[in-house]
Amino acid sequence: MDDWSFTRFNDTIGPLFSPPLQALDLKGVHFIDPYIIAGLAMVETIQEQPLVLVNLEAAVHSYLKRMNFPFRGNRTLALPQREDESPILLELFQIRSQEDGDTVARQVLQSLQQRLGYTPRLAHTVFDALSEAFQNSLEHGQCAPLVIMQVFKRHEPQQQRLVLAVVDAGVGVLASLRQNPRFAQLSNDRKALALALEQGVSGVATDHTRGQGLWHLQQICRKYGGRFTLRSGTAQVFSAPDKKYWFNTPPIPGTQLRLELFHLGESHTFENLAEERL
Repeated sequence: MDDWSFTRFNDTIGPLFSPPLQALDLKGVHFIDPYIIAGLAMVETIQEQPLVLVNLEAAVHSYLKRMNFPFRGNRTLALPQREDESPILLELFQIRSQEDGDTVARQVLQSLQQRLGYTPRLAHTVFDALSEAFQNSLEHGQCAPLVIMQVFKRHEPQQQRLVLAVVDAGVGVLASLRQNPRFAQLSNDRKALALALEQGVSGVATDHTRGQGLWHLQQICRKYGGRFTLRSGTAQVFSAPDKKYWFNTPPIPGTQLRLELFHLGESHTFENLAEERL
């Protein structure tokens, strides 16, 4: 195998949530998607002991260390000092409070504007959506959610992309929505995910400002070429501008989100973006 992409999350992470702790043989693996690194860190956090990773290639070992894995607590998230600084964004972080979430979201906000060509208005829409996603994970997680961020730097700006994953081991989307009397009869993970992606749908019945985050993130991916993966319970949805796929997955605690955003490129000028409504 050449890499561990986000499609390997279910097969890789699922069995690790059940003791005994397993060793992972990484022979032949040259790259591990940030999504999986966040999942591995969540497993370590829940089981309160390090995972055993064997046959690590030197480049993978160095990459994991730079991503703050094995996770040993939050580091100060410093903004890049130069436009050409590398790595631009490379961090594994735990969200323990709203302030932590705002710190991470501001990092993403700056990267979107400086590196991916997002207008301030569009970047702030992502900021608001991420803030709600972090809030949801904080409210429903059994332990503080983990978020991982990376801007993949390329020689051509149009080839740059940001990958962000939010992983928690909480009650999951179905149980969260059932806290709202409107959805008390829900019993299916796939239906719960489908509802959660609709605008204004939330498990918080008393706050009508909620239920915008996941919808906005999916809309941004659809309009500007991103990729969006959401899984909870036994259901997973993958969405891109021209397709949407549903999968049945092994049951994994909590909710896992992966977001991939690309450089907007010349086709999305400031004038065009200013006129668009999400």
